[in-house]
Amino acid sequence: MEIQQLNYFIKTAEVLHFTKAAELCFVTQSALSQQIKKLEEELGMPLFLRTGKKIQLTEAGTLFLKHAQQIVGDVQSGKQAIEDLNALIGGELRIGVTYIFGLLVLPVVQTFAKSYPKLKIIVEYGATEPLEQKLISNELDLVLVISANEIDSRIRKIPLFTSELVMAVAKTNPLAALTQIPFKKLEDIPLILPSQGFNSREFLDNLFEKNNMKPKIPIELNAIHPLLQIIENSEWATVVTEMALSGWHNIKAVKLEGVATERISYILTLNNEYQKKVINLFIAAFRKIL
Repeated sequence: MEIQQLNYFIKTAEVLHFTKAAELCFVTQSALSQQIKKLEEELGMPLFLRTGKKIQLTEAGTLFLKHAQQIVGDVQSGKQAIEDLNALIGGELRIGVTYIFGLLVLPVVQTFAKSYPKLKIIVEYGATEPLEQKLISNELDLVLVISANEIDSRIRKIPLFTSELVMAVAKTNPLAALTQIPFKKLEDIPLILPSQGFNSREFLDNLFEKNNMKPKIPIELNAIHPLLQIIENSEWATVVTEMALSGWHNIKAVKLEGVATERISYILTLNNEYQKKVINLFIAAFRKIL
């Protein structure tokens, strides 16, 4: 069994297409198929069901995928450990960021780029669950999230700060005169909200359901920055985590009364025995700005 075979298998399992997997691995389809076949022969079981051009994982393939990802991740960690022994802060730092952290993460990224010129920093924005899955599959080194959901046992979570949901309006909006508003009153205010799939939207929808509310939501957006730009220049309102308003000087946060809206933010990393040195350096630097 070779690492290359595992990489081919993992990529094929991700895209469920031999030709696409071969292109992504920069090999011919026949070379990739041959290596996966050798892997199946060694394991004594098929990893994929092949029906014409379509393929899908077998039960054995689904089971083996988790172990293959763990093995490849351990090898990558081992390589990074050797680099760290040579006191080289180099390679890549791959950071997953939920949109709420957009402005918070940028100063740390800029500082790191200057402090460690050999380090390549990759920042990927997205929703919580897809980013967590990329962390588990070793496509990301750490993820910044605000989550109320149960975290996978393969992930280590480091608490950062607690933030509350607030109603956000432009300072020119008449509602900006308020310091607080009953949560139930949101039912009477047309809202621009993050799209379904955002962790904050899921949390908010649960609150609406618990309070038997049917809010008016004429607009949904799948990115926080353009959403807040609309709020800043209109008489619309939204509901977001208060920390998301950092840097938005023309937007007023109005406290919500009558419900508990506190949420905890985390840095997520894999539960590996070895962590890249740069991961811990980044965590320490990010905590300093809070």
